[in-house]
Amino acid sequence: MIKAVQIEKSYNNEKVLKSIDLTVEEGEFLSIMGESGSGKSTLISILGGFLQPDCGKVFWNGQDISKFSQNQMAEMRCSRVGFVFQSFKLISTLTAKDNILLPVTLGKKYNEQTQKYIDELTKELNLTELLDKYPDQLSGGQCQRVAIVRALAYKPKLVILDEPTGALDSVMEQKVMGVLSRINRELKTTIIQVTHSQNVSKVGSRIIVLKDGQIQQ
Repeated sequence: MIKAVQIEKSYNNEKVLKSIDLTVEEGEFLSIMGESGSGKSTLISILGGFLQPDCGKVFWNGQDISKFSQNQMAEMRCSRVGFVFQSFKLISTLTAKDNILLPVTLGKKYNEQTQKYIDELTKELNLTELLDKYPDQLSGGQCQRVAIVRALAYKPKLVILDEPTGALDSVMEQKVMGVLSRINRELKTTIIQVTHSQNVSKVGSRIIVLKDGQIQQ
């Protein structure tokens, strides 16, 4: 589904990613681990099409995404990719409910069945009573769960998550990972997650480790 070939990226003349080759199969649940500064977040931003590499290519289902126009890329992200940022990136002027519905409405995927699925997710992640609140009225863990539901709401083929449980307690961490494991298993959703947690990483079907911008063999 995703193939990265010889990916390199530098910031301020410091190479963050060095000749990364990585293939993620359709339906795989990949966990990416590594110390802070190892290039994990940069790598998934490139895999998700949010960041261009300095050199190398990323292919989605055989298509070179560097050749997509901005409109094509935006359409792909709205219709195929759910992304959970480490900073959540909720829109402060929208309620939790409207944040969750935003990609669904932009992608013209809202219907009764989608709303039922969203209701199930929000109930499972203890968000039902919080949907009318704004991000600044929510805790970090609550914002994180809203961001996760937003990413899953339209059943994307690919979900990419940057530290999806970083703001959660152990009980909610288990719930979130249970949801992700289930959609991976039942919907065959391809999942790529960055995590520092050994327990979280083991939920995936494969673990890779980044060190100094390279995949450790």
